[in-house]
Order: sequence, then structure tokens, then C-alpha cells
Amino acid sequence: MASKKKVSASVEPVQGYVEGVAKSLVDRIYGPNGLPWGTRLTELEDVILAVRQTLTEEMLKQALQRQAQTNSDRPEPYRGCPGCQGPVEPRPDPEPRNVQTRVGEAEWDEPNEYCRKCRQAFFPSEQESGD
Repeated sequence: MASKKKVSASVEPVQGYVEGVAKSLVDRIYGPNGLPWGTRLTELEDVILAVRQTLTEEMLKQALQRQAQTNSDRPEPYRGCPGCQGPVEPRPDPEPRNVQTRVGEAEWDEPNEYCRKCRQAFFPSEQESGD
């Protein structure tokens, strides 16, 4: 019998919900009778990988976009220029960001700022100067 894998502390509070979502997805994809007989395991894996890809990329996008929307509420260590720690000026338009992560592609609109002293534009969440 397979043993249940340990769940990280951040996922534990929503474990039941995630299991319910998995059940709902199986119902929506395969219907009430579940996986059709004759379906190869690799076909099932392909569907699961596609769902996983969509879920991870959407979670990345949602979490990063929400953080970017709270730019004015960020903690003090993230308010100044990462180079000189001096004051920065917000730029009017956010920059589209696209980053390849370990779990997929992350896309969001990130606020950007400019340090007159360092003459550098940067993205607050990176905490390092950029071009």
C-alpha cells in the first residue's frame, strides 16, 4: 500500500480543498465513471501534466500580480534603491514581466522605479539594480 506523502505547512490548511479540486477535475475531464477502460497510463499522465502546468502558471501569475498591486504597502527594506538605499521615484506604467521558473512560466505586470542617484531603473521585487 502506498503511503501518503508529507504536505508542506503552507499547503496543509488547503489540502482538503485541493483534493476536492482534483476530484472535480477528474469528474469534468472523464465524467462520473472516471478514466475510460483502455486508457494508457501515459495518456493520463499527459492530461495531469497539462492541468499541472496550467495550475502552476496561473498560481504564479496570480500571486505575483497581487504582490505587484500592493507595491505601496511593501515593507521598509524594499522601499529604497537596492544599490544606494536612497529614495526612488515610481514610474507611471508597470512593465510586463515574463520569467521562467522551476515550475513554469510566470507573467505579470510589475511596477518599476527609478533612482536618480544611481541612474538605474529597477523592479522592487528583484532588489537589485537593473537597466
